[in-house]
Amino acid sequence: MPRVSDTRARILRAAEDVVVRDGVSHLTLEAAASEANVSKGGVLYHFPTRAALVSAMVQRFAESFDADLERYGAGSGQPGAFTRAYLESTVAPTVEPDDPRERRLGGALLAGLASDPELLAPLRERFDAWQAAVERDGLAPGRATLVRLAADGLWLADLLGLAPVEGVEREKVAAALRALVTTGATETAGGRGRPVRARGATARRGRG
Repeated sequence: MPRVSDTRARILRAAEDVVVRDGVSHLTLEAAASEANVSKGGVLYHFPTRAALVSAMVQRFAESFDADLERYGAGSGQPGAFTRAYLESTVAPTVEPDDPRERRLGGALLAGLASDPELLAPLRERFDAWQAAVERDGLAPGRATLVRLAADGLWLADLLGLAPVEGVEREKVAAALRALVTTGATETAGGRGRPVRARGATARRGRG
């Protein structure tokens, strides 16, 4: 008999498949149940409402980005580490094999949730946490935030197909942003040759 966690994950995956194929507006508990080949009661056990199901999908989507942050060293404690990881987690898909399904899912979720502020709340909370980590990252005031906003712009352009920056031009943009992080991390505190010390490089709300 499948474990509860396995069934929950299967339902979430099925709901994502519905969103990728048909859009958020077509996601219902019945559609998720049919896609996952479980009863509607089985879906209701884990997700009592459609809003709970969508919220869990948004949470899972954010968790995948948190995993990327860790993979790129966000928690190393070095000045600029979180900002650098945030940038690499955004630009890496153009260098490494991409997952078209994840990109389509992200675009569909954002497009569908834009009209429902309540369902977007979990993602807003996660962005607040990421921004707080950026501000504590040991770089000059405003520098890390500038890099984060530029990275978000690249990400949103990719997800929504808004004139995404690709190829050589994207590599140039990424290089310029990396330089901002690198020079910021080597700047001295008070001009006395002391490295700026990062405080609390990671921001996790149980990243998940």
